[in-house]
Amino acid sequence: MAGIQKVRLNNLNINLKNALIVGIIIAKNSPRTIGSKKKNGESRGIISFTIRDSEVDTINVDVWGSEYFVTTFYERFLVGDVVEISSPKICVKCGDNEMYRPQVSSPFYLSLNEGISDVTTHNGDTYTTYLPLLHIPTKSSSGYCGIAEVVKLSEQTDNVYVDLLVVVKSVSPAKTIRTKTGSEMTIRCVEIIDNTSPASLFLDIFDIDTIQRADEWHVESVLFIADARVTWRSRAVKVQVCSKTVITYQPYTADAEALKLYIRNQGNTTGGGAAAAWAAWSGERPCTASVAQIRDRIATGTPFCASLHATVTRLCLEDLVSSDNNEDLLIRFADHTGELTARLPLTTLPEIFGYSMEQLKMISSDERAALNWKFLLEQCSAKLASSPPRLIVLTLRRASPADPIPLY
Repeated sequence: MAGIQKVRLNNLNINLKNALIVGIIIAKNSPRTIGSKKKNGESRGIISFTIRDSEVDTINVDVWGSEYFVTTFYERFLVGDVVEISSPKICVKCGDNEMYRPQVSSPFYLSLNEGISDVTTHNGDTYTTYLPLLHIPTKSSSGYCGIAEVVKLSEQTDNVYVDLLVVVKSVSPAKTIRTKTGSEMTIRCVEIIDNTSPASLFLDIFDIDTIQRADEWHVESVLFIADARVTWRSRAVKVQVCSKTVITYQPYTADAEALKLYIRNQGNTTGGGAAAAWAAWSGERPCTASVAQIRDRIATGTPFCASLHATVTRLCLEDLVSSDNNEDLLIRFADHTGELTARLPLTTLPEIFGYSMEQLKMISSDERAALNWKFLLEQCSAKLASSPPRLIVLTLRRASPADPIPLY
């Protein structure tokens, strides 16, 4: 195109008319319809995304057009694509327009209109130089919030956003839910952990692009999550990806490497060590409590530890064979005050059963059944940790004639 001038983000100004900007997409928001007016029978839509062309320089981009155009645009370009933007309108940022978009370094934003501006995939010689930029956090890694702080936040009416440096513990399959308005939406839940707390936190994802990106996230993947929105549901704290959020996968930072090493080492600790860590974090010793008392404590939303003397009424090691997601086992306890369900982390299996998860899958069904019946309908003592609404079994031992455990 005649008169086109390639410009870096740090050299933008509002007088440029035929700029060519090359950058890598680092975040993208779902398309949405603006207003109810129609032109030629089509609704007007908008999609926003964020690009960078250096370790420092980032900018937001708005794409306007028909509803079909922005939907197609959303499906065509993905996070991680290197793109060329031709003839954008360069606009000065204003406060109201930036409230729900990722924080960026540029004082401008780019506005593109269907039929006027253009976005294409960049395949030039400099393509590979942009790829490492996808692994550099958009915000200072020193200012992130620990999970220990997040799970103890009290419920607030205003929006609360936090930056997190975390490791993936598990990724649940995507599922479809029905909203209060009756519409259907897709959601995916990722369990995340860090080095500030034994508790885990759940990250909810709603946009299709990030849901698909989560396919490549695996156990021990590190994520830097800029501006995750904090939510409260049934007194439990969660975080969710929103229009402000930028997720950096496997960030190139020293803190990220240190966190990965810490989590890997923690995976080799014993159940007793985990119990001590939970007790230290919650600030209390695991005192003996009944089922009813533990349920009452969970309802307060405060993390705690407790010892429980009760009968195991549900435990099924066959669930390990039927599940491909390596999720925690469910276990149910009962005493004279009621019943409650807890989660048995897979890391506790060697200490409790004498077998790792992989070994339990390899032994015969009869052998698994025999291990089941060592605990099922038996009096047991368990140390429990609660990060509401989750209740986790840290240690579990069965009563024996030499070491009886009275029911509480």
